[in-house]
Amino acid sequence: MCTLSFLPTGGNDFVLTCNRDESLERAKALPPQKHILQHLEVLYPQDQKGKGTWIAASANGFSLCLMNGGFVDYKSNPPYRKSRGLILLDFFEYNNVNQFVVNCDFNRIAPFTLIIAEYKSTLKLYELVWDGKQAHLSIKDPKLPQIWSSSSLYTPSMKNQRSKWFDCWLKENSENLNPQTVKHFHLTAGENEIENRLVMRRKESATISLTQIVKTKQALEMNYFDFSKKTESNLVLELT
Repeated sequence: MCTLSFLPTGGNDFVLTCNRDESLERAKALPPQKHILQHLEVLYPQDQKGKGTWIAASANGFSLCLMNGGFVDYKSNPPYRKSRGLILLDFFEYNNVNQFVVNCDFNRIAPFTLIIAEYKSTLKLYELVWDGKQAHLSIKDPKLPQIWSSSSLYTPSMKNQRSKWFDCWLKENSENLNPQTVKHFHLTAGENEIENRLVMRRKESATISLTQIVKTKQALEMNYFDFSKKTESNLVLELT
């Protein structure tokens, strides 16, 4: 599931925007709420089936988004030990990214890609790929806008096409990059290609929501747009 973009906005600030693609038969997610994990306030919507989430933001310096699949598509091989969305929440049991990668048990978890933005001091950006056998951690340039698409739904050629849309959007909006314009990109890019556009629709799956994390010096804001219910919600965590 999902398409994710990262847009740095100066200093330690950024916008993380995620389109969630999911089976049309899956139970609707609960909108974001403030949860307490390990004595931390964490914002996230909750998947009613797996009880985890695909995106979360905390005041202690981390925002995360999870996509199904690793570097390539994979063949499902259940039973799995737990939902990938719970693995994302497990992250908050650890003090840093390296501790999480080394100590968290990914065995018998379906492949996933986890993007982690850290803003404890300087802004850092990580990509963790679990391919079903091994964890691969890489450091991305937090000064560069980036886009990812889930390997479980999008072929390499589709990913490449979406990257081209993103690059064109960046050039056309170089003087106007902000949460509103990137949200518009996530709602309209590739609108003539029903199965590949960012708000996609296929026989058994579709883009069902958009979640946006806006990090500023003062606060973390999570905006959530449920397409099926046509509702919006907004939560804010003050940063001290």
